[in-house]
Amino acid sequence: MVISPMGLWAAALWGFMGAGAIEAWDLYGAIHRVKGFPWMMPGEVAFVPYMVSVVLRVLLGVGMAIAFVASGQADGPVGVVAIGIAAPKLLEQLARHAVSQAASEAAPDPSRPRRAPSSVGGGGHAP
Repeated sequence: MVISPMGLWAAALWGFMGAGAIEAWDLYGAIHRVKGFPWMMPGEVAFVPYMVSVVLRVLLGVGMAIAFVASGQADGPVGVVAIGIAAPKLLEQLARHAVSQAASEAAPDPSRPRRAPSSVGGGGHAP
């Protein structure tokens, strides 16, 4: 295992900065979208689930930053901040893809012709 001169604690802090920055940017966008804190508006996510998602995404950014530095694939603050930013966004994209894929598998394919139901008593021919 190659450890960067940066150190894992520094990587964790830079990753936290990157992930925290993207979460702050997302909150800023949500505040402007709903004209207030999103958890105070009807139809939006409540405060506790919102904070749980933020904490999980920030921890993901920190973890990915540590992993990249520990493996020697990143060793500078800019690269590690970028990893911290990218990790929550990557998770978001993967989640969207999984949801859309599940929805497309559940919906019938309109390009495939539907089979007519077979008649019960005799091969479908009229006498």
